[in-house]
Amino acid sequence: MKKLTVLLCVAALLCGCSSKNEKKDDGGTTAPETASTSSSASTDNTEPTTEFDDMHIDTSYEDPVEGKTIDVTEMEDVSWDKLYREELEEFKKSDDYDDTARFTVYDINDDQIPELIISYGPMGNKTYLVKSLNDTDYTEFDKIENCADLCYIMKRSLLATFRYNDAEHIQTVQLYRLKNDKFPNVYTYQLTDNTAKVNGKEVTEDEYTEEYNHFFEGVLKSIGMDHSFDDDIVNAALGGAKDWKEAYCAVLNDYLKYKKENDDNHFSLMDISGDGVPELFVSGGYHYAPYVDVFAWNGCPVPVGTFGADGTMLYYADKNEIATKFDGPSYTSGSIYNFTNVFKFEEAFTYGDNENSKKNDENVELVYYLSGEKTDKDTYTKTVKERTSGKYYVLGQDNDITEDTIKALAEGKYTEAEMK
Repeated sequence: MKKLTVLLCVAALLCGCSSKNEKKDDGGTTAPETASTSSSASTDNTEPTTEFDDMHIDTSYEDPVEGKTIDVTEMEDVSWDKLYREELEEFKKSDDYDDTARFTVYDINDDQIPELIISYGPMGNKTYLVKSLNDTDYTEFDKIENCADLCYIMKRSLLATFRYNDAEHIQTVQLYRLKNDKFPNVYTYQLTDNTAKVNGKEVTEDEYTEEYNHFFEGVLKSIGMDHSFDDDIVNAALGGAKDWKEAYCAVLNDYLKYKKENDDNHFSLMDISGDGVPELFVSGGYHYAPYVDVFAWNGCPVPVGTFGADGTMLYYADKNEIATKFDGPSYTSGSIYNFTNVFKFEEAFTYGDNENSKKNDENVELVYYLSGEKTDKDTYTKTVKERTSGKYYVLGQDNDITEDTIKALAEGKYTEAEMK
């Protein structure tokens, strides 16, 4: 899989790392781009620059997710929290429910009504169920199966499925957009050892990269994996907690029960939105894949992002910016984000270089990127220093997750982050 490996390595260099719910929205993981992370502004309606109209694209690749829709306009007392509570209870009684089952409540189509996404099955071969309520309809979509991951592209409001056929060395990525009761497949990418295809049409590697990066830009968030089916976290996720402290305690108890043993989770609290309620930063995975999960309060604990970094996030209070950094054996990368008033992280700046590769290969060509654009070392060093200078809070590790710290948080007591 030489071509696929090369593209993914370039993506790792260029991506700063990172990972929503309701009216205020969400955050995610920086897009796993195949070439560069572009910082140029673009809207959902813009078209890719490659001229595919002349390529006679075979549209037989299209794979929409079908669903069953119910008209709710004549129904009384319809609400997303009641519908989703019933769905979660029913799923828990089904044959598909097991200890891999998780769920997310998250607005993926920006209509200010969250969707319910349920996942189950082993890693690398998961099944996802999507339930969606709008002002007129309630739709239960068919199963989305055989997925390695289901991600939300925050800037584009698109869902992406990732599937890997290791035996035949095939990577397939499909993009979907939820619009009312329709869930069409709007784009498909496929890589093998020898070919690259976009929407079923074989293209060059450069064309593939251009098309891929057009949509995979900014922050991605894994969907369907945020919460267990335990009663307390279900109640909190559906808006049943009395306040943010009770909701965050339910979230932390979920980590304590299901992740703490392997991930050594810690947490911090810091108000980065300016609404008087702190966001919750939970770190873990230090020994294999460090991450920070971020939750905000909007009447329920909104899972606004999962950011892969070094197990911490940096908050520059004077700039109101969040930063992450990853220092790997062959490359260094970082990102700076703004947290919006609709619970979304927007990527403001990214950087990456492969200087660490020199330790293993003296002949390696050094490359430097600023927001996806290649640059020289002097400009790179100067710009990164300017963008990352100043005092900051280190978030994610101020409090261990234990029964005692969770009880203390319920009373509003916790160790506050210190400025560095």
